[in-house]
Amino acid sequence: MRRLVAVAATFVICLVGVATVEAKTAPPPPPPTLLVLGDSLTWGTNYRGFGNVTPKLKAVGYFNTLVVDGVFARNISGPAGTARNGVKTLKNLSATGVRPDAAIIALGSNDLQHSGDKAFYVARIREMLALVGDIPIVWFNVWRTDAKYYPKRSATFNAALVEVASERSNVVVADWASVVLANPKLMAFDGLHLQPVGYRLRAQMYVEAAQMLIDTLSPPPTTTVPATTVPETTVPETTTTVAG
Repeated sequence: MRRLVAVAATFVICLVGVATVEAKTAPPPPPPTLLVLGDSLTWGTNYRGFGNVTPKLKAVGYFNTLVVDGVFARNISGPAGTARNGVKTLKNLSATGVRPDAAIIALGSNDLQHSGDKAFYVARIREMLALVGDIPIVWFNVWRTDAKYYPKRSATFNAALVEVASERSNVVVADWASVVLANPKLMAFDGLHLQPVGYRLRAQMYVEAAQMLIDTLSPPPTTTVPATTVPETTVPETTTTVAG
């Protein structure tokens, strides 16, 4: 029996030693990266004279790397070149080493120019989400009024976005359309872009979206109720006297 105990004890010590070495050599987790991918509205939201959102996102203090990429006339996908194609832009960023841990997507306004069909929008939204992957995402919906058919197309796109987002637990839709419908003075004369006050408000919504993503990536610790210790009950020894 002593020999068996000695062997077992040695085995436990070896396991502890291996675990210690692995803990010391394990690489630290990579610093978190936030990607903001959008069109001209994101460009204005990031422009220093308007929304100036990059320093505001930095002030949140969680993400080590911020990539804010907004380009005029950018679509979600399609035949456009890389700069004006969100899917191609994301592939290009990935090739340069950008691997976002969370994303704010603000695309769709320019896709309204190409179709009013819901299935068209669903296909493009799914293509983008499949490429972004299973990370927390906030996608801003759209609203434009620079042609008589754009309000209807905006509503159709927004319905398609909600439909696709409901299929995925990692996607939240930010309702930008309701904001500008309730405050039409936020929009510029062209019915698509924004007044400076509109860009500032949109920048604040990006910051709030980033905070939501942080809460998803790093949820607050749950409150643990301390276990109640039940005092041990001492059973008095019983002495049995055998008459003899």
